[in-house]
Amino acid sequence: MGKCVFSLLIMMLLCPSLIATMVASSSINEKERQALIHSGWWANYRNISDHCHWNGISCNERGSVTAIDGTVLKIPPSKELRRIQNLNFTAFPSLVKLNLYGMDLTGTIPQQITTLTNLTVLDLSINHLHG
Repeated sequence: MGKCVFSLLIMMLLCPSLIATMVASSSINEKERQALIHSGWWANYRNISDHCHWNGISCNERGSVTAIDGTVLKIPPSKELRRIQNLNFTAFPSLVKLNLYGMDLTGTIPQQITTLTNLTVLDLSINHLHG
């Protein structure tokens, strides 16, 4: 135990940027997890702390969401749950792939999608979106 504490203290002194990166990454991961829960689409996953293991979610080695595939979800036929605005897109800075094909989503396409600068694949087809 003593060696671990000493090693951690040395690492904190020698690599403050590494510690800052780890803390920032943890904060981003929690923000992503909360955004997924708030959407209501992953409400039954509240007790699973690692969102990288949820259906339709892929993450990079830092635990940040890189892909969301909504086609594997079974969303109840609630009009409130079927709104695309339920997902806070700004919470996913590492998102590369967003597949919401055929989810029967309604509403306007959120302007927030433009903040996803790493996005290379976007599929919103077979929905009831406008704007």
